[in-house]
Amino acid sequence: MAEELKLINANSREDANLSPLSKIEIYSFFDPFSKECFKLSAILSKLRLEYKQYISIRHILNPSLRVLTKCQAQSTSNLDNIALAYKAAELQGRLRAERFIHLVQNEIIPKRDIITEEMVNNCISNAGLDYEVFKEDLHKSALRESLQVDLHIAREMEIEEAPSLVFFNEDIHEEGLKVEGLYPYHIYTYIINELIGSPIEKELPPSLETYIYQQQLVTKEELLTIYEWPEKLLNKELKKLALQQKIEKLSSPEGKFWKSKV
Repeated sequence: MAEELKLINANSREDANLSPLSKIEIYSFFDPFSKECFKLSAILSKLRLEYKQYISIRHILNPSLRVLTKCQAQSTSNLDNIALAYKAAELQGRLRAERFIHLVQNEIIPKRDIITEEMVNNCISNAGLDYEVFKEDLHKSALRESLQVDLHIAREMEIEEAPSLVFFNEDIHEEGLKVEGLYPYHIYTYIINELIGSPIEKELPPSLETYIYQQQLVTKEELLTIYEWPEKLLNKELKKLALQQKIEKLSSPEGKFWKSKV
């Protein structure tokens, strides 16, 4: 583990201004086609739920040549080019953009689907994005310039693989800590606690029904990560919500999903 933790110069940060409650700033570099990044997204969701007053997370689609080439190869237009689509979604707010890419990953990774305009349109709708604004933003030259900014950040932080997380504390003069690859949840909580250096009170996650409603589409593995319940208990609670017509089960060759019906 020690070999995977690397110090990053504080000058690599694009924006050192944190909100008064945010003690740790986390840059998350992800590949939308990576299963490990998909698994890490659930861990980051849990971190945000439990440590929301102590951390801020910025998701950056890893702008490496390999990732951008794959985004281009998978696309038939700007609309289903995931790199450009994600940057367009960001213009409507980072939280909506994260929800958008979460929905996209739910579609393309477990099901091994090819990206289509119809799929992207559904994700745009479920993420609460304005479709007309989204289409207009896709043609802005600023999107490609924004990708160049991300590429600069990735190079400055020496990002060589995805997933990679870089942790900064609120002291802009302190170096960041880079964690490459995927690790158990407790490793990330240990880092956060060490960087803050004082006792932390964790928040409780929302009810199962509320979380599924917020995410719209979730995997069983994601819910097991968030709630840390025995699988038998989770199955019971999911079945209860299904009987109440609040969620429905969707099956695919790669696993089972639960979708909000509310």
